[in-house]
Amino acid sequence: MKRRIAFVQQFSDKDWLGGKNYFSSLMNAIHAVAPDSIQMVLFTGHKITAELPRELPFLDVVRTPLLDRRHPAWIGRQLMRSWYRLQHDPVFDRLLQRERIDLLSHTEPLVAARTSIKTLGWLPDFQFMHLPQFWSEKQISATQRSYNTIVEHSDAVVVSSHHALHDLRHFAPASRTPAHVLHFIPSRVRFDGILSREQINLKYDLPERYIHLPNQFWAHKNHGVVLEALSQLKAAGSSATVVCTGHTRDVRRPEYFDQLMARCRDLGLENNFRVLGVVPYVDMQSLMLHAHAVLNPSKFEGWSTTVEEAKLMGKTIILSDIAVHREQAPERGFYFALGDPQALATVLDAVQKQLPHPWSRDAIESRYGTALMAFGKRYLSIINTL
Repeated sequence: MKRRIAFVQQFSDKDWLGGKNYFSSLMNAIHAVAPDSIQMVLFTGHKITAELPRELPFLDVVRTPLLDRRHPAWIGRQLMRSWYRLQHDPVFDRLLQRERIDLLSHTEPLVAARTSIKTLGWLPDFQFMHLPQFWSEKQISATQRSYNTIVEHSDAVVVSSHHALHDLRHFAPASRTPAHVLHFIPSRVRFDGILSREQINLKYDLPERYIHLPNQFWAHKNHGVVLEALSQLKAAGSSATVVCTGHTRDVRRPEYFDQLMARCRDLGLENNFRVLGVVPYVDMQSLMLHAHAVLNPSKFEGWSTTVEEAKLMGKTIILSDIAVHREQAPERGFYFALGDPQALATVLDAVQKQLPHPWSRDAIESRYGTALMAFGKRYLSIINTL
C-alpha cells in the first residue's frame, strides 16, 4: 500500500508564485523517485486559486471549506479551538484520518498542531532576525509564534539552507526537534514554449544584450543598488541594460516601488532599468535563457530560486555577497559587496565585456534531471526517519 503524504495549500498561486513553484518542484521530485510507493494528497479550499492539481495529475486532491477563510466551516473550526482552548485541531485531524494520511508534510501551525498524524514542519527562512527593519513588531511577533509552534509540535522540521539551520539553532536553542536541510530546485525549463531570442527581444522591445533581474520588487531585494550602479556606469561613459521581472508591490512597503521608479527617472535611467512586471513563466524562462547574465542583488535569501534557475541554465550570475549565495555556489558566479554600487558597477562592466556563455538544451535537461532526483531522494531520506 502506498504511503499517503499530505500537503496543505492555503495560499493563492497568484499571491505567492515562489511558494507554488516550490511545491511543484518538490512534488515532481517525489513522484520521480517514488511513484509506486508514495501517493501525494493536496488539501486546499474551494475558493483558493490552485494550479497544482491541473499541472500535476498524479495528485490526489481534497478540497474542503475548512481551508476557506471566513467560510462557516472555517469559522466553526476556529471557534471550537478557541472555546475549548484546544492546542490541537480535532476537526482537521478527523479529515486527515478519514483520508488515511500517514504524514503531513510542510505543515503550518494553524493547520494541525499536535495532530495525531506524523508531521514534517517547514521554516522557509529567518529574514525577520536579519532584517527586522523590513518587518513590523506585530509581524515579527506573529512569525516567532508561528515558528515556535512548528518547532514544538512537529516530529521534524526542514529548512532550505545550512545558513537557515544555523539561524534555527539560535532561534530555538533548547529544541530537540530533528532539523534537516532540504535544498530545493526550480521548475523545469519549458522548452516547448520557449521564445527565440528574436521573438523575446521583439515582444518586450529589448536590446541585443541585457542582464536579467527576476526578483519581486520587495524592499529587501535591493533593486536600489542596481540603479546606483547603472548611474555610476553612465557617469563613466559606459552603460548596461537590466531587465526586471516580478511583482511590483511590496505589501509591507507599498510605497517602495513608486519611490524606486522616481529615483530611476531622476537618474535618467528609464532605458537602462526596464521593468516588465509579472510575465508568463515561460517568458521569464525565455528572458533568462537569452540574457547575457542573471543578477540577484538581494540583501537576504532563504535559498534563491533565481540562482538555482540560472545555475541549471549554465548562466553567468552576478550576486550580492551574502551567506546563502555563497552556499549556493554557482559555477559562473561573480560577487559584489552588499550595498556597494561601485563594486556592482565594476562587475556589471566586466561581465558585459565577456562573451555570453552558450546554453544547450541537452545540458540543461541533464542538470535538471540530476537535481530533481537528488531533491527527491533527499526528501525521502528525511521522511524515512519519521
